[in-house]
This record gives sequence, C-alpha cells and structure tokens, in this order.
Amino acid sequence: MSEPAEQVIPAKCRKCDKPMSTPLVCDYCKELNPAAAAMTDYFTLLGLAQRFDLDEGELHEKYVALSRHAHPDLHTEDSPEVQQLHLQVSAAVNDAYSTLKDAAARASYLLGLLGGKSSAQDKSVPDGFLGTMMMMQEEIADAKAAGDSAELKRLRKVLQTQHDGLLRRIAALFAELQQAVACEAVRADLLGEIRKQLNAVSYVKKLLSLA
Repeated sequence: MSEPAEQVIPAKCRKCDKPMSTPLVCDYCKELNPAAAAMTDYFTLLGLAQRFDLDEGELHEKYVALSRHAHPDLHTEDSPEVQQLHLQVSAAVNDAYSTLKDAAARASYLLGLLGGKSSAQDKSVPDGFLGTMMMMQEEIADAKAAGDSAELKRLRKVLQTQHDGLLRRIAALFAELQQAVACEAVRADLLGEIRKQLNAVSYVKKLLSLA
C-alpha cells in the first residue's frame, strides 16, 4: 500500500521555508515541489485521502486549484527548466483528475495501489454473469436488426441499472476493506471480489456502447 499523504508531504517549502499542507505547491509562495511531477500516487498528488468514496466536489476543487498554479501557459516568461517542470506537473495533475473522477477508473487504480490484481492478471467475473451478458448481447443484436429503438432504449436502461449496481457493490467492498486491513486472508478475498466486480463493469460498458 502507498504511504498516506501526510507522510510524503514536505515539511517545509524549499524556497520560502514555510510549512506545506499539500505535496504539490506551497501555500505561501506557490513554488512547485519538483518531486510532485514524479509522484505515482494520484491521491497524494491531489492532496486527497486514499479511498474510493471521494467527495467529487472536493476532487474538482483540488484539481482546479492545482491546475491554476501548475498550468504551463502561466509560466511562458520563466526559464525552459521551470516551464518543463510545470508542463510535467500539469500533465500529472490532469492524469490524476481524469482517473479519479471516473468511479470505475478510480476503483481500478485504488485496487492496484492496495495490491490487487489487474484485469490482465485476473479475468474472473461473478458467477452467472457471462451468461447474462451473452443473452443481452443477443437481445441488442436482435433489436438493432429489427430497428426496434424502444427495445434498445429498454436494454440500455437495464444495463445502466446493472452498471450502477456493480459500482455500489464495489463501494461497499472498499468500505469493508477499510475495516479488514489487519486480516490478510479477508483482505485478499475482498481485493479479489473487487476485481471480479470491476471486470463485470467493463463488460457492461462494452454492451452499453453497442446498444
């Protein structure tokens, strides 16, 4: 598991020597922390707790505030080295935001940080899921062939409901995981179940794109 944000935030700014509350930019002189561009933990980069149930409003506020300081267009008069630093940090902030604002991408990213398997390492899905997906794929193909827009709309609604239900299940599993960190066996089972649910989300998304 990655270190909590508070363990990697520099104690003081290298430029003005004032305390820093976030790892990316000084609250006082707005100097960027050069190490921030190389950070791999998106939660830490944006100054957020490493958890699935993020406050989307807080996520957006953090992103806007950090983008304002790091955007390379604001540093066109600086040296090439400083411009390159801001370009790297801005790209990292954008990547972090685009990943964390999407619930499924956030879950997959967090799962990796917590030691869970990737979709390439574990392709399993919940029992009975693939049969349901194959049936719905056939129904989508039939509705398209018949030009039945009402049926396609119904199928999209069914798939969206399933998609949302899977994400709620994932949220519940992450909540359980927070309470089970001391038990490795339980933790491993929960990580595996989260991967199954995320694989199912990917299948549903593919069918939604077809419907």
